[in-house]
Amino acid sequence: MTVRRTWIIAILLFVALSIVGLGLRPLIVPDEPRYGIIPAEMVENGNWLALRMAGFVYYEKPPLGYWFTAASLSAFGHNAFALRLPSAIATLIAALVAAWMAVRITGRRDDGPLAFMVQTTTLAPLIFGSVALLDPPFAALVSLSMGALYCGCTTLGRSRAGWLALAGIAAGFAFLTKGLLAFAIPGISAIVFLAWERRWKDIITMPWIQLGAAVITVAPFAWMIHRTEPGFWNYFIVVEHFRRIAQPDSNQHPEPWWFFFALFPIGAMIWTIAWPNAWKGLRDAVDWRIGFRFMVSWIVAPLMFLSFSSGKLPTYLLPLFAPVAVLVALGLRRAHSSGQITKNRAAIAARWMLRLCAAASFVIALIGGRKFGIPTLWDSNESLRFVVIGVAFLLWAQLDAWSWKALEVRTWLVRTTFAPVPILLTIPFFFPSALFQASKNPWPLFERLTEQLRTSTLLVTSHEPAHALSWATGRYDIVIAGDPSEFDNELDIESEQARRIKWDEVGAQIIQARTTSTSQSVAVVCPTSKADRILQTAGVPVVDMRESDGNLTVLYWR
Repeated sequence: MTVRRTWIIAILLFVALSIVGLGLRPLIVPDEPRYGIIPAEMVENGNWLALRMAGFVYYEKPPLGYWFTAASLSAFGHNAFALRLPSAIATLIAALVAAWMAVRITGRRDDGPLAFMVQTTTLAPLIFGSVALLDPPFAALVSLSMGALYCGCTTLGRSRAGWLALAGIAAGFAFLTKGLLAFAIPGISAIVFLAWERRWKDIITMPWIQLGAAVITVAPFAWMIHRTEPGFWNYFIVVEHFRRIAQPDSNQHPEPWWFFFALFPIGAMIWTIAWPNAWKGLRDAVDWRIGFRFMVSWIVAPLMFLSFSSGKLPTYLLPLFAPVAVLVALGLRRAHSSGQITKNRAAIAARWMLRLCAAASFVIALIGGRKFGIPTLWDSNESLRFVVIGVAFLLWAQLDAWSWKALEVRTWLVRTTFAPVPILLTIPFFFPSALFQASKNPWPLFERLTEQLRTSTLLVTSHEPAHALSWATGRYDIVIAGDPSEFDNELDIESEQARRIKWDEVGAQIIQARTTSTSQSVAVVCPTSKADRILQTAGVPVVDMRESDGNLTVLYWR
């Protein structure tokens, strides 16, 4: 199998897994609508330096990640595909960095597409690469920074300065996407690697080029943002970084110190089970010593650093999977070439486990999940879906068996990466919508009432469905009732205070709107438990329409 043919297969694999299904499942509330309404408002008002979330000032993240999404929405329209496309492209970039590093370490062009395919079929990049978040673009930029940093660490003279400058530029753009972590990950990784190599002088001298390039990159954007939003940098640096460290709160997702160490092998699936075989090919790879040490430093140092942070989210691990893909691809290729894994009992056992999973899926399809204590996952065709899942598991087992018949190592590894594709392809089509309450999956209700919600003079909601409501209606004038959550930015902007009210004030808002003019329509999206309380408020007129879906209710006055 030629390198060119392998690359064609690799790109087709990426398109099938990461592009085709982008627009097939509903947006995940609240994260995806949140990261959609901010750039959507940029596109509508034409000001890409002013960050607004449903009309409220939003200073929690810099604008670069939103610019990517705004560009996608401008090109492809207001839809789920366009919203998620930047994450998919970022995932592609991270996989290309893995390919670049593999070739750089070994000098073999055929290692590039193998590392690319391993990264493409790794669970965490695959899953989060299909979700509208800032983390995939951040991970891609950090990976670019780390790739350039590796080249800087392994070259001399002007080439070194150029690579280090490129590392700084990428880190600067990563900072403009998510913050100071953009400097922490490359910094701590480089220190550990250089100390491992006993290059003490480089620890002191090398960072200055990177820092200078990062400052030059960030400075013009920082100044433009400051000119438009004078309070942004004070809020973002002081509140979002230093205050959170000094005064951690429940919104930071506190987890035990070992959380990332437990989660990392799960995120690295399906390749976690190949780590022992990859190690067989890596342990004696003296010619890869520098590359091996750099990749390990890239993984271990940030993993330890992040484990001591006050807040922990699975997406924080995304920048660390590219070096894992490199090590897995190179280790498996060498181990297979040297004959160390030609007879693999673990692979045989894994195939039988897959067949058992297939059999279990068929039994559930026949008898029903409730008899086994499995909650309802889908609103329709549950038995058919379990049959499809069972077939996908069987195909995985058969494709894995087929891969071991390959005589040439590259063919074996390409087939191995293709083995789980049937089950991975089902992910966009099998979103478990029935598991979510209406407030977390409000799209069916909003689709039925789009016209009423979009055209109402006054639109009131709680903070939970507010992001989704703004995305569905294109409204940026929503009034938030009850706990404002992240819609309270602590900036005390007078024009925003009237749009944050208590539930006890909702009735008065309705009365005022209807008293001012009978032509003013009002829509209230609220928890079902609060609907009667609103309607029983003295003076509130009889509602013209009331429609509920689980724990979410829409009240509408024409």
